[in-house]
Amino acid sequence: MNDEKLYSITILTDAETGSTINELLPAVDIYPSSYFDCEDNIARLSLYYETAKEASDSLRLVKQSLTEWSELAGIDLSRVEVTEGDLLKEDWSEKWKEFFHAEKISDRLVIKPSWESYQASPEDIVIEIDPGMSFGTGNHGTTRGCLQLLDKLSLDIKGTFLDMGCGSGILSMAASKLGIKEIDAFDYDENSVLIAKENISLAGCENINAVVANLYEFKPAKKYDLVIANILASVLIDNVSIIVGSLKPGDCTRLVLSGILHEQFPKVQETFEYEGLVLVEHVKIDKWSTGLFKFLKL
Repeated sequence: MNDEKLYSITILTDAETGSTINELLPAVDIYPSSYFDCEDNIARLSLYYETAKEASDSLRLVKQSLTEWSELAGIDLSRVEVTEGDLLKEDWSEKWKEFFHAEKISDRLVIKPSWESYQASPEDIVIEIDPGMSFGTGNHGTTRGCLQLLDKLSLDIKGTFLDMGCGSGILSMAASKLGIKEIDAFDYDENSVLIAKENISLAGCENINAVVANLYEFKPAKKYDLVIANILASVLIDNVSIIVGSLKPGDCTRLVLSGILHEQFPKVQETFEYEGLVLVEHVKIDKWSTGLFKFLKL
């Protein structure tokens, strides 16, 4: 590995297409640094990696995802150019910070990077997390929807929480700061879990257990009061039995599902309601839907 060099992927397209791709990429755990020039109708989305293998793996996922989204989201691939490159770390290390700022996500939760100060009010709960090169800070529509619901749910739920598809660990850290006592988290991607563990350690959240696991093979060791699954809609539908099976039976249990485009939400809702749940609240942010479910009281 060249310690002085970073490997980059650049997606160049028009502003409207770029906005759509910028919204969709975090659904597959890719968080670009984005530049939009509406006057010249140009969008440039940039991704940076420490190793050539990471860049190669990401490039493959980007191209695969763009092909899938071309039909689902109406992306015209003839208007999208994807290129590879590299640059010196010193050229990148400061520029990327201009994209990330402290932000109040919900009634109480504030997400801030380490390099910014924030004047917190007494009711604010501040979570400090740096996005790194390929992880976001919680401002994407899917994560934001989950955090807003988590803020409200934590007023009543203090017991056990399962974070399915934990990514950077932001939801688990928020749950810990909001007073939930026992937290398990997993992601299928080893690098995500390594990053999550680093963030969790820096945040001093000792009540979080993060591991590598695949939802398709997941067997919960216990039942949970609250489960959040911020994953692609197709994966949620494929694993409805596993997800519902991780919930404690009872009126007080809650399930939050996200990573769902608005057009996909009716199918996800139908699938989970067939398993005995009912939709309580539907949060829409940008192109994304987040649903809060509970067991149907018979």
